[in-house]
Amino acid sequence: PRDTMTQIRVLGPDGDSLGQTEDHISLSYAYGDGGHKSCRLTAEAVSDLFYGLPVQGYCSINMDAIPVLTESVGGVTVTVPNDSLESVDSRFAEGAQVTLNGDDTETFVRYRDTSVSQSAMSRTERQQAYISAFGEAAGQAYAEDPAFVTELYRALEPYMVTNMGNDQFAAVMDSLASGDSTSAWTVPGETASGGTYDEYNVDDDALYEKIIDTFYDPEEK
Repeated sequence: PRDTMTQIRVLGPDGDSLGQTEDHISLSYAYGDGGHKSCRLTAEAVSDLFYGLPVQGYCSINMDAIPVLTESVGGVTVTVPNDSLESVDSRFAEGAQVTLNGDDTETFVRYRDTSVSQSAMSRTERQQAYISAFGEAAGQAYAEDPAFVTELYRALEPYMVTNMGNDQFAAVMDSLASGDSTSAWTVPGETASGGTYDEYNVDDDALYEKIIDTFYDPEEK
């Protein structure tokens, strides 16, 4: 969650590091330059949160890229996971299936009612629904035409900051297209009111177990 409280690096006006402090993980990006420095700071914060797990790749896109993603696969059909958007558009009732186009995708993945506590969490559920549905559609598009990944990469380049090359994007798409199993989980923890801003406090013991279960492959003797 964007409100996860963890150690992030703080930079001064001149860009020099002032050390680390506990704050919202989303702020790690804001201390950078909006480009590669922001991405590296975020990758560092995620790596530290995950007990030093290395983060080899990063990719950041701006809001103008969201319609590009959706239009690249001819629309993305999502199952609405909650009722957090229904008051804005009645189509987005919980459980409804909606095919998003380039115009309404940003609303689906970005909108939240800031007057409602923990509204970022329900928004995250919508974002997860979109990512899953887009991944499935993109995998199918790549299976039908391997040139899809190159075309998508070029379409995103004006809106994207990444240290990943086209070959790494192709490897991800190849995995999706081949039907490799994927899984997703949320960092275990609890929501809390931090006064001015919402917070999400990590359950360190539970997170450590998740990291071991997910990434540790014991060597067979």
